[in-house]
Amino acid sequence: MLRDRYWNMLAINETARMLFGYDDADHNCLFTFFTNARHRAVQLHWASVAPVVVAAYRADAARSPGDPEFERVVADLGAVSPEFAELWARHDVAVPTQTVKAVHHPEAGDLIFDMMPLAVADHPDWHVELYNSRPGTDTEARLDQLTLTRLPAIV
Repeated sequence: MLRDRYWNMLAINETARMLFGYDDADHNCLFTFFTNARHRAVQLHWASVAPVVVAAYRADAARSPGDPEFERVVADLGAVSPEFAELWARHDVAVPTQTVKAVHHPEAGDLIFDMMPLAVADHPDWHVELYNSRPGTDTEARLDQLTLTRLPAIV
């Protein structure tokens, strides 16, 4: 996935859509995390990850104090998500780093990834989120099996 400094999704591939529950209505990672029921349902540890997600967004917003777009995202999401509003009010800050993302896919089962956000050199306000199967899990084998079952038959 490619996102901008406000966590707006600039590009997302079909595999990420399928695995993480994104749909065509999703345009902002933070909004999706709190308001997309399908995305939320696949998260194995949503409640424990939510504070970390909000703290990471606050860290990004802190780099641009008074930026009206950060303020708009926070106000708009706070108006529709009491959970977000409560976590934002804590004022926790955590720099986004490599994290573990655990999801449950209806066909493949539990999948565990290492996620690494990388800044795009020519666009430092853009970040690519790379997801790699976590070593020591069977995620890679489950993904291979899922890919095989979803490929069209070759005749």
